[in-house]
Amino acid sequence: MSTNAPGLTRLRDFANAKVGPQFFLGIVGDSRHTSGYHLGPDRINGSDYSMRLDRDIAGARKFPTAACAYDMGMGWPGSRRWLAWLVGRCRSGAFPQVREIIGSLDGVHKQYWSGLRGFRTERYTGDNHIAHTHLSVFRDTAAQDHSPLLRGFFDGTQTAALLTPPAFAGRNLRFTSGQVTMRGDDVRTWQARMSKRGWKLEVDGVYGTRSSHIATTFQREKGLTVDGIVGQRTWNAAWLLPVT
Repeated sequence: MSTNAPGLTRLRDFANAKVGPQFFLGIVGDSRHTSGYHLGPDRINGSDYSMRLDRDIAGARKFPTAACAYDMGMGWPGSRRWLAWLVGRCRSGAFPQVREIIGSLDGVHKQYWSGLRGFRTERYTGDNHIAHTHLSVFRDTAAQDHSPLLRGFFDGTQTAALLTPPAFAGRNLRFTSGQVTMRGDDVRTWQARMSKRGWKLEVDGVYGTRSSHIATTFQREKGLTVDGIVGQRTWNAAWLLPVT
């Protein structure tokens, strides 16, 4: 029989203590949940959308009864700000364990965010999800402590996360041997930010081998796509993710 993923139990315990047990609406689905991450692999078949990814199939073998979704009530003060914070952190790559989020930023309109599509905002047409936010995590992270998905909003991480990155110029910064080296104010802005984070980097506005190497190392450290290219997510991460 499906049971709560152990890592989500830790989130539940933190939520109960911080915002009250009345706002944590559970993990394992009731009769309305007949598919998806609210159920463990023991209660669904292989054609379910939550079991189609190779990653989820592998996770199901490791955690055959773990339900990997939970619902958070949105009646507590700051709940909508928390949702905006969470989506922003997911976009920056801070929480790669999150598979999808369904909720409402304004308490009126419903939105959907998928980790498979970069957490871009999409319209959601299903039932409810105004009074509560649904979150699911990849099945192979069932044992991971997921309390930072809420804890970070309260422990001071939110201050760093709410910094507004400078506008992304729209071009991906990259270095390719044999091609013209990219230069410009956007390169200089990113270099200055990385230098402020502690990276040894000359702020000269030239995206050369050193800049590419630092971008690659930073991406690997933060769980981003490792390609040495400063696109929107790597750019935002330089301002949004904590210094380590």
